Amino acid sequence: MGEINLYEYPISPFSEKVRRVLTYKHLKWHPIDCHYEDKTNLLAVTKGAWTRVPVLEWDGEVVYNSADIIKWLDRKVPANRVIPDDSRLLIELIDNWADNTFFMSILFLTIPDLLDGVGDAKLKANREKLIGMTTAQMRERHAPMKGQLGSYEFFDGAGFQKRQSMARKDSRSRVGGDFNGAQISSRS
Repeated sequence: MGEINLYEYPISPFSEKVRRVLTYKHLKWHPIDCHYEDKTNLLAVTKGAWTRVPVLEWDGEVVYNSADIIKWLDRKVPANRVIPDDSRLLIELIDNWADNTFFMSILFLTIPDLLDGVGDAKLKANREKLIGMTTAQMRERHAPMKGQLGSYEFFDGAGFQKRQSMARKDSRSRVGGDFNGAQISSRS
């Protein structure tokens, strides 16, 4: 098996899905951080076809879109399958719903704290423009949901921030720990 490069954005939930699958499959990868304003490396690796993270490159093969990457990884590395064959359609329906419907609700619960905590005004302005509202507006929008859900630590809010700060300390190579990602360790 050759080298795996994961073109990612550290706080991208879609990159996180792929990182968790790589961890679950016990695969080592090299994270390549993609700056939110500079798409040069994404355009180069995808030959202009894609400008979003995550993108996975392995032995000259390039796959993008988290759902497609996960399906491709299951075919390439059948051990520790993520999507059982007899449940493929159901999993694809749930994944589509989660990425396109549920995601926006969760975004309003988690992204304001992430953006405010990262300490990068340009990043915050970029994401607010992309989303179409300020973090204050997002908080207003999620207030009723937050009240209904009580604690939303089960969405891994605090754990996600901790894991990302650990992962950014050493971006040379990573090997996964437990499946929920709480024990990501780095390798030289």
